[in-house]
Amino acid sequence: MSLISKPSELLNKNAQNTVLAGLIYGEPGVGKTTMALSAPNPLLIDFDNGLKRVNVQYQKDSVQIKSYKDLIDVLQSTDLENYDTIVIDTLGKLIDKMGDYLSINNPKIKQSDGTLGMKGWGSVKIEFQRLLRSLTDKNKSVIFVAHAKEDKEGETTKKRPDVPGSSGKDVIKELDFMGYMSIIGGKRTIDLMPNECFHAKNSIGIDGFLEFSKLNGVNDFLTTQIFEKYSSTKAEEMSLRLKYDILIEIIDNAIDSLNTIEDVNDYYKNKYQQLEKVYSSYEYERAKMLKRTEKLGFKFNKESKVFE
Repeated sequence: MSLISKPSELLNKNAQNTVLAGLIYGEPGVGKTTMALSAPNPLLIDFDNGLKRVNVQYQKDSVQIKSYKDLIDVLQSTDLENYDTIVIDTLGKLIDKMGDYLSINNPKIKQSDGTLGMKGWGSVKIEFQRLLRSLTDKNKSVIFVAHAKEDKEGETTKKRPDVPGSSGKDVIKELDFMGYMSIIGGKRTIDLMPNECFHAKNSIGIDGFLEFSKLNGVNDFLTTQIFEKYSSTKAEEMSLRLKYDILIEIIDNAIDSLNTIEDVNDYYKNKYQQLEKVYSSYEYERAKMLKRTEKLGFKFNKESKVFE
């Protein structure tokens, strides 16, 4: 059995798999937890007692977590089977509890003042990656909730997720998207596109700026505006990639079969650059034709527009 996959095969697998890892962060009171719970069929891992701040009608099943060991116990149980998304609120508390748990087994990762040292943050990074991997292996999406903090970058003040220690950048690398949530003109918004004011990330090919409209009894924003749009985008990409692969095969077979000057000129006159253009298929055909005619010793006459 070959381990090699064609791009279209990978796209097909990804189109059927809408497992995502995302982060929502912002100032207190903007509705971060409510938005996070709009993901598909969520379970809230509540490190921050945040469920009580969610309107009762939008509350979802939750697990109240006091230690990282509690989360490990949940992951090792069958309790997750009925849920599609795991919401972790907050990311900062998760990292804190993770560090505390790791230091129990290895006290040396903490410095004399009780904070994690370089080795400790390395251990947190590895454990965070393991956590994400264990959830995605269970086919679960993950939405992290975090508070915002300000960083100085030269003369600019920039918002970023409030994540302890040096783990912030490592966390972001593992995410498919990260959005800064705020209220603009009385409307809640989330922005996935980084700029000079805040950090963000958009690796899923959807609109970067989204308005979190009034719920009116239905809390499905992330489901419809991110998960379903991502799935639709992947399906479109898969369709185009399949078309491209078919076109390339047609071009290869047609040009590889050209042997005489008559064959070449007939193809150039009647078939060249006349198939549907998908991605760089025209550029591919042009390069393929040039390589074939050079091999056959034919040159193109620009005045008569035929090969000789």
